[in-house]
Amino acid sequence: MAIGEILRRVHERNETVRTLKGEGTITVEAPEGSNTGFFSASLKKPDSLLVEFKGPFGIHVGTLLLSRERFVFFNRMQNRAFIGRPDGRTLQSMFRLKMDFDQILNAFTGEFPEASPGDTLSGFTIDDNAYVLHYRNAASSTEYRIDGDAFVVRSYTVADTPGEPTVTATADRVDDSPPVAMPRFLRVIFPRERRSITIAYDDIEINKPVDCTFVLPARAQIIQR
Repeated sequence: MAIGEILRRVHERNETVRTLKGEGTITVEAPEGSNTGFFSASLKKPDSLLVEFKGPFGIHVGTLLLSRERFVFFNRMQNRAFIGRPDGRTLQSMFRLKMDFDQILNAFTGEFPEASPGDTLSGFTIDDNAYVLHYRNAASSTEYRIDGDAFVVRSYTVADTPGEPTVTATADRVDDSPPVAMPRFLRVIFPRERRSITIAYDDIEINKPVDCTFVLPARAQIIQR
């Protein structure tokens, strides 16, 4: 299959996902410590994500609301809300991950950044029913490994000029049920910082009505970030 057709099908798969509702476990690992918990998520492209975090026995411990203009994290145990811009600085201070808004949305939907106009295709091979594409620019190289049946990016690696990875990501347990193929296991790693986020879905629904609204309790303590 020609490269243009492969990329068209990947783009078509990504564009088919308009809303998502799912639940499972999420793990954030960092040098400061690691945390794992249960979550339920509602996502609406291109600008809304609501994640409810739960502890043991289904105890509701927190709510994360993300839009392109606003970040809200409400700690229910402390009745405290952190509000700020959804930029890398704010998200890193809260979750120890330097990820921007689009990177977080993509982590929940199994999407990866497309090659930019400044990238040059430097390699194209087929390996174990996967299309492997290599791109280069002046500052980095990128590898995409694309599932030959589902047209989901199964792995994504960005490396600097010396060849050291700066981002590695994988998508696994692909469910190809209609309306679109969807990985149920997603992991993004930042090797230099020794940080990662892992999302494992137990249940997931695509393109069903979702509600991404959240109203803070009247007496919540508010902290601006």
